[in-house]
Amino acid sequence: MLQKISIVFLFATGVFFTACQDHLIHDKIKREEIQAKFEQRSKDILYNRQQQLLDVFNTELSIWEREALEFLYAYETLSDLSNYDSDYYLQQIRSALKARETFSWGTTVSDEDFLHFVLPPRAGTENMDSARVVIFNELKERIKNMGMKEAALEVNHWCHEKVTYVGSDGRTSAPLALMKNAKGRCGEESVFTVTALRAVGIPARQIYTPRWVHQDDNHAWVEFWAEGKWYFMGACEPEADVNQGWFVEPSRRAILTATQTPGHYSASDVIDQREYFTRLNQIENYATAKNLFVKVVDKQNKPLADVEVGFLVCNYAELYNLAPLKTDEKGICGLKLGLGDVVVWATDETMFNFTKVTVADTDTVTIALTQSDFTERVVDIDLVPPVAKEPLKVSEQGKELNRKRLAFEDSVRTAYEKTFMSKEKAFELAYSLDLDTTEVWNIIKKSRGNYNEMAAFMQQTPVKNKKWIISLLNAVSAKDLRDASAAVLLSHIQNTPAFNNQCSEEDYVNFMLNPRVQMEQLSPYKAYLKPRFDENFWLAVHNNPSSAEQWILDNIEISKTENYIWVPSTPMGVYEMKTCDLGSAKVLFVALCRTAGVLSRVDRITGTAQYKKDEQWVNVYLGEEQPQTSEAYGTISLVKDKTNSETCRYAKQFSLAKFENGYYKTLEYKFNKEVNDFPEKLELVAGNYMLYTAEREKDGTVLSRMNFFTLDEGEHKDVILSLRHDSKPLQSMGKFFLPPVYEEPVHLQELYSYHMSLGKVMIWLDPDKEPTKHVLKDFEELKELFDATGLPFVFILPNDERAKVFNPKDYHLPEDALFLKDDSLFKLFQKVRKQDLSNQLPVLTLISGDNEILFLSAGYKIGAGDQLLKIMRKYQTEN
Repeated sequence: MLQKISIVFLFATGVFFTACQDHLIHDKIKREEIQAKFEQRSKDILYNRQQQLLDVFNTELSIWEREALEFLYAYETLSDLSNYDSDYYLQQIRSALKARETFSWGTTVSDEDFLHFVLPPRAGTENMDSARVVIFNELKERIKNMGMKEAALEVNHWCHEKVTYVGSDGRTSAPLALMKNAKGRCGEESVFTVTALRAVGIPARQIYTPRWVHQDDNHAWVEFWAEGKWYFMGACEPEADVNQGWFVEPSRRAILTATQTPGHYSASDVIDQREYFTRLNQIENYATAKNLFVKVVDKQNKPLADVEVGFLVCNYAELYNLAPLKTDEKGICGLKLGLGDVVVWATDETMFNFTKVTVADTDTVTIALTQSDFTERVVDIDLVPPVAKEPLKVSEQGKELNRKRLAFEDSVRTAYEKTFMSKEKAFELAYSLDLDTTEVWNIIKKSRGNYNEMAAFMQQTPVKNKKWIISLLNAVSAKDLRDASAAVLLSHIQNTPAFNNQCSEEDYVNFMLNPRVQMEQLSPYKAYLKPRFDENFWLAVHNNPSSAEQWILDNIEISKTENYIWVPSTPMGVYEMKTCDLGSAKVLFVALCRTAGVLSRVDRITGTAQYKKDEQWVNVYLGEEQPQTSEAYGTISLVKDKTNSETCRYAKQFSLAKFENGYYKTLEYKFNKEVNDFPEKLELVAGNYMLYTAEREKDGTVLSRMNFFTLDEGEHKDVILSLRHDSKPLQSMGKFFLPPVYEEPVHLQELYSYHMSLGKVMIWLDPDKEPTKHVLKDFEELKELFDATGLPFVFILPNDERAKVFNPKDYHLPEDALFLKDDSLFKLFQKVRKQDLSNQLPVLTLISGDNEILFLSAGYKIGAGDQLLKIMRKYQTEN
């Protein structure tokens, strides 16, 4: 009752302040909408964290601070409101307001853009931190006399000094962690750059293509507002001007680009607007697009309202849903898309139907939702991406100056990286603690700029726990080593129940000592949870883990809508808020079990919470999850047909999906796992399944196959894994002759003595750019297969300062490889091809022994290595 009274009081004081001061939000209707949402959310859930979130309203706040806080509390995703408190939000608000007052452009930004694209502390799915404050202090003098657009470009140069691209797992590190480590994937670089722009009062947002359709993977970059317009740029990849970047050509083939903001943002390009967020469709900024409408009807051809419609594309041998939308009262929904193919999927969670649609040729497609077809059948679908266009001409003005500046910024960042702990110091640390030197060095090397935290953890761990230091650090991910704190790791090693020989040491480390459950922010949850329950509770959980399940069902409300960005709440946040999404409830269940000394996990393949009993993993179902009436299993054998290539890898060429809630949900087996490495008999829960195969062609078209089957309890089935192939012979794309020996530069002499009579692969690189790094990563994974072809590789670097950042020893490249620095061959190749490829690096070619060009890949193409290998094998077969 006291909590409710306190909330009423703060609303009353809010009215008083509103009457006395000018407003941050001048639009009265929007202001009242925000206040109403804030009041409702406070009464529904926020009062559970009264002290951490709401008591601040009983302190002296300016009206701007109050309205900003109300906006964030009204619309922030639930995990943020569970994981952070009012001190953090006030710090963010005051820093945003300070930037608005400091820079000349502050007053030019509308209330709407300030609220949605400057104020929010979250830019993506990162762990939030106080980077805004740090970055403001670093940049304010550097940009204070610049115009807004010039300042945005300068901020990006600063970001490049701090961070460059490296591939990593899907969890997004916080901006300060990225700054500390100097490397991050595109999603992290874009979060970092958006945060930096917002720190100086420039509206910014992460823009992303959820999935490419002409190649695998996805990408994220940055849009910012300056002087009346939105512009784009590559995050931590500054160009000479705005609206430039290596990703421009791929984005022109995108089928959807999008961004998301908390609250209700007014715009004409809204994909979806729900209670807490607005998702915007930016596809027309990058590609030719049109509206595709879908009408869903029943058996009598009457429209069906509130049916979910998915727009599915193939990426990494998976049908990925770009945008789940709901039909209106006329049975219609629509989405603006690029001019490629999509699979339109309609479902009411029990029934489904689907059809392939070519967006360019279709205005409205009608789907009849009558019954689900679970018959065992094979459906072949060709999915054609938007057609590649003639590359845009890029101005050469300022490019050379920008290139020199990037080289200087690389040197600044490289100098910082040299301050990381050396191998010698790591060995000294290991000797001082009597730990294995190789293990310690491997951990320190992976931890990069976070080496001090890892060293502190090793040094501060009590002697009685010393045995587990290396095991624990090897159990967490490389990214955890780069951003985990010593305090959190110490808390777990000190508060985990002692090992008692009743399980293997491996299980103890991975499923009890390990601080990570899924993708949540690491926290000292064992030390927090332990004193909040009595010993009887912990004994009950230890003896019967379903006690933890029951406590969650009795005390935690599981919401489908509040946590609209899936960033899990910490176990502590869930305990305090008493409301969370299903994923966070699973994390809490595992946390309770591990604190009680029970081996537990969230299964990586099925996503089900589990605990281990009598050497068996037992499933636990929370919220509205549908438990199996019995644990009914069958088995399948994946049988490759005779036409398959030598390799057939999970997620690259095939995937398995189980029918759940109206869709076939992909099972999360290990990425890139060869089919031959799967068990001879693969155990699956009885149900309806789809084996999906995908073979991508050179133009990006996917030859896909949907093999539907049903598995009953106790049944065994052989499921044929069949890839579709392009049977057309290789076609010459012209000839490329090396220049005569007497004409070529002296530094190419080595090339002529290289054995290339049977053919060669020639690859031109731009070493520090993300597309080149992707290709080199492909080559690492395919090294042994490339070596088996026996064809030589020639890697050609630009003959300037860009080559300095490339060291072949940093990559696991084909054995038969030659590395050159040269510009003349590239100029010659472009002349022969009559193409300007200068902005399309890397360029990969396969040239036959007769000098025929049989393969050409230019620019950013995930999977280019796989495409090259396929053509190399075909070339050898035909010859």
